[in-house]
Amino acid sequence: MPAILVVDDDPGTRIFLEELLQQEGYRVVQASDGQEALNCLEEGECDLILMDIQMPVLDGYQATQRIKARSQHTWFVPVIFLTSVQTDKELAHCLECGGDDFLTKPINPIILKVRIKAWLQRAELANRLAADRQDVENVILKMRQDDHFDCRGLRILMTPLEKTIGDMVLSAYRSDGVQYIMVGDFTGHGLSAAISGPLVADIFYRLIHQDLPLQQIIIQINETIFHRLPVNMFLAVAFLESDRGNGEMRVWNAALPAVTMIRDGKILAKFPSFLPPLGISQRLPKNDHCTKHSLTAGDRIYLFTDGIEETCSSTGELFGEEQMDRFLEESFVSETAMEALLPVLENFRSGRKATDDITFVEVMVS
Repeated sequence: MPAILVVDDDPGTRIFLEELLQQEGYRVVQASDGQEALNCLEEGECDLILMDIQMPVLDGYQATQRIKARSQHTWFVPVIFLTSVQTDKELAHCLECGGDDFLTKPINPIILKVRIKAWLQRAELANRLAADRQDVENVILKMRQDDHFDCRGLRILMTPLEKTIGDMVLSAYRSDGVQYIMVGDFTGHGLSAAISGPLVADIFYRLIHQDLPLQQIIIQINETIFHRLPVNMFLAVAFLESDRGNGEMRVWNAALPAVTMIRDGKILAKFPSFLPPLGISQRLPKNDHCTKHSLTAGDRIYLFTDGIEETCSSTGELFGEEQMDRFLEESFVSETAMEALLPVLENFRSGRKATDDITFVEVMVS
């Protein structure tokens, strides 16, 4: 039996609506103002809300804003305003503050019953889809918790826009002690991007445990993405092979921002992209396009996705490569925690919301 919360400071209106709705088989809960409505929701969920506007303590606009803010990531509860106001501006504000529909008083019982039925059906569908999405997200998160991941020598910062993230970080060691690291960013963000991560992780860890060369693993990942994923799904990615024993590293960059190496507080080398994103073409260029460099204890190598440099200010300016370089050098000298990047980006956005996942990885050479 669906539960409907009636919010109105007029007792006569509440009694009329309660009798009307009970005749239709609904369970009715009453509240005399917006604050009382919030209290009712704290005590138990409802399926739909009929909301008056002009009420003491907390009006309908304010109550609806708080209700929607509370439920936006959990459960969809339709709010239908029942109001005596007639101006277009006030009626438009019913929707602007989070309301889903409105009816003007005096209420037509037939129209009200039809609207309630339609919104309950819509809410049931939306909530069923949300529950299915939650199940899928939980499956993906479980699949991404790979026991093969080796975090030695790494510091990682990841901030997803949604519960699931399209960015991924993989790390493992060959039997001879050489470390392979991968930082990737699938097309888009959220569920559609995250769902392809376990496929790539399985190839990476399975082949590294066979001690295969990193170039061969990259080729296999590219061919698998090309053949098994939709044409609009591809992977911007950077690979790092760290051979500390021989004091050497190799980098393959396929459409990520330049991998950056810092020594003694200054940027020593940058490794820009020379490869297309994986999955766009069946075969990669014949030249393996890797870049070699020496390694010394104390070096730091940074790999990160484009969500950092493409952070946009309120005036449309991008955070960009130059500001990122400055942050890396300053944080190295001051030994600032990686998390310090987040308030820097937030201040740069000046109130604008983030539009992409952010992944930031530091490799520490010992």
